[in-house]
Amino acid sequence: MKSIGAVAPALAGVLIVTHAADADPLHYLGRQAASTTGFIELGHEEYYEVGPGTEIPAWGRVKEVQEFHLVVEQVRTEAEKRQTRELGAMAYDVLEIHVPRHDLRHPRREGLPPSQP
Repeated sequence: MKSIGAVAPALAGVLIVTHAADADPLHYLGRQAASTTGFIELGHEEYYEVGPGTEIPAWGRVKEVQEFHLVVEQVRTEAEKRQTRELGAMAYDVLEIHVPRHDLRHPRREGLPPSQP
């Protein structure tokens, strides 16, 4: 049971990296106070306000905006699943991607300069 728990995050990471290789970098900047919307940086210094239902090019549709992460889902068409199977890979119907808030991925440490993304 422990081995499945250790392998699942790694597999999810491979799936995300594989898809995200063609996409602009996505950074979640946080949620707006008392709102269902949040802010992202897509690419380099391109900022957008997003909420549930917002389509992010090459990433998918926003499912949830949480305080500490953004949930994006990609729904595959039958043609995309067939093409994936033809390549010998496992096809999925829906991929849910959790993008942690950017400042949580690169925390500041006391006495050290901020890390570079």
